[in-house]
Amino acid sequence: MIVTDLPDVNTLREQLAGTRWTSIEVVPETGSTNADLIARAADVGADLDGTVRIAGFQSQGRGRHARVWKTPHGQLAVSAAIAVTSGDTDRIGWLSLLTGLAVRDALNEVTGVDVELKWPNDVLAPSVDGEAGGKLSGILCEFRPNADGGGVAVIGTGINIDVDREVATGANAASVRGISTRSTREIESTEVAAAYLRALSARVSAWPSHIDHLIGDYRAASATLGKRVRLILPGDVEVIGDAVDIDTEGRVIVQAESERIVASAGDVTHLRPV
Repeated sequence: MIVTDLPDVNTLREQLAGTRWTSIEVVPETGSTNADLIARAADVGADLDGTVRIAGFQSQGRGRHARVWKTPHGQLAVSAAIAVTSGDTDRIGWLSLLTGLAVRDALNEVTGVDVELKWPNDVLAPSVDGEAGGKLSGILCEFRPNADGGGVAVIGTGINIDVDREVATGANAASVRGISTRSTREIESTEVAAAYLRALSARVSAWPSHIDHLIGDYRAASATLGKRVRLILPGDVEVIGDAVDIDTEGRVIVQAESERIVASAGDVTHLRPV
């Protein structure tokens, strides 16, 4: 059985001592954990670096391109804030990708399963017979600039601990419970949150100075690279080609018949396999 109660904040603080997360908050419900931290970042002099906010339910969560994303019970919403210097803003696109790697690291630790990453912001259960698995996690990174050219990045992650496919956002949902090979013991939300935040701390420490290492790990985990894909760009412009690589800014490189497309997450409305 999976326990889907809120993570225990005191246990998290104890287990995350020594990581970059210096302030950890757990609330039963909020509008949006990302919006909560972004609003605080607007306060002049606010120091949010290392702040984590976790909720068991979001009533006004959102995804990319301002899509509505309601967090059902059984899914954890976790937002983490990091300071970004002016010299690092061109690498912000990598934050979503390294967060996917952190979720992968954590779920391997907790479940014994290697999950897959769909560019730019989805974590999927393992493929079966060539078909992509259900969605385990979605990621949304937002940036609040400040006057000196830097700012605060808020990394928002929803992880399906134990979500009913019928109530999850999107029909093709998967859960930690559903993929776990370790059914002889309970998997608790505290365990998942702690594993994820430890992994995220480690992955962020490699950014932006060790992008090459992150690229290598992302290539190995990607369910997108090496596949035929359909890019939908703003204005419903459609490009079909092969996803061949990820660059140092976190952009996907798609080789179409007549051109090579380099697209950031903000440029792409949808990316789907053909």
